[in-house]
Amino acid sequence: MTARYSRSQKIQKTHFFVGLAISLFSTLIVAFQGFNFWIWQADMVSHLLSFAGVPHRLFIWGNLAARGPTFEIPINSQPIPFTAVIVVLVALASLIVILNIYRRIPSPIKTIAFVVSVVTIFTLLWQTVISPIPSYTLHWITVDWSCSGVVGLCLITLIYAPFLFTIRGPLWVKVFWLFITIGFSVVWNLLRMSLVTATLYYFGGPVFLILHYLLGAFIDFVYIVAFYSLALSHLSRFEVGGTNSNA
Repeated sequence: MTARYSRSQKIQKTHFFVGLAISLFSTLIVAFQGFNFWIWQADMVSHLLSFAGVPHRLFIWGNLAARGPTFEIPINSQPIPFTAVIVVLVALASLIVILNIYRRIPSPIKTIAFVVSVVTIFTLLWQTVISPIPSYTLHWITVDWSCSGVVGLCLITLIYAPFLFTIRGPLWVKVFWLFITIGFSVVWNLLRMSLVTATLYYFGGPVFLILHYLLGAFIDFVYIVAFYSLALSHLSRFEVGGTNSNA
């Protein structure tokens, strides 16, 4: 029994180097073809924005050293009413107190609600006290390292190489789930950029900030964990099948 358990926990070094090679290759592609990837993303987002009825202009700058592809969007941005800020702050502060009082609320819900409330409070305070939003009619969103999703793609490959490819199981399953996760990441990032840009046009800056910097990052974490869990579940089927056949 002990020997069988130790064999099942053996690290597959060859698969690890295959995953590491894929990770390095993907990173090099991002490093040398990042600007072209940004341009492709901007073109796709432009089509989605046109479908959503968001007026915009897309500027493609000469090279990566200048700026990434930039969307110019007409919006009517006004400072947030002080009364609305007070009401929201009181409501969020009350929510935080309720979360601390009632222990029957599940911990994940408490954590998510607490983080959302705190980030919203600081965002409102920043935009009303420290840096109020001036009135203007145009806003610019640039597809660069912070919103193109290339950092997420690199993180996916760097996470999967040591934590998935070293586990016992067929190599094709690991490669399959790696590329499934990367493909979903690309599609999701296109939808996220389109959604937050349309949100900026229809609902203004505060909602844009919450969706882009909070909800978007949270969903990134959720889908990476979800696909990683699915990959582990897929690999466990082969491990269980091998154990039953040996028995």
